[in-house]
Amino acid sequence: MHPIPGPKNSQGDVMLNEQHASISSVQYLRHDLMIELGRLEMVMEDYDQYATDNDRQITIENLQNKYTHVSAALNKLPLDR
Repeated sequence: MHPIPGPKNSQGDVMLNEQHASISSVQYLRHDLMIELGRLEMVMEDYDQYATDNDRQITIENLQNKYTHVSAALNKLPLDR
């Protein structure tokens, strides 16, 4: 096993500073939002093939609305540095 670099506390455990933790949480959130966008895209593509005309219009609008909200949340995240 390789030692983990970084400052250590009195027990020898590696300590993470707040800046590192907040950057990691933003990266995880960005990753999760990108996955959700991909899932919504796949559902919209698949649903278009199998739904009836009446159901298709209502559901596609709901999915597009969700896609817009997730995309907006992704765009509001701070840029990686």
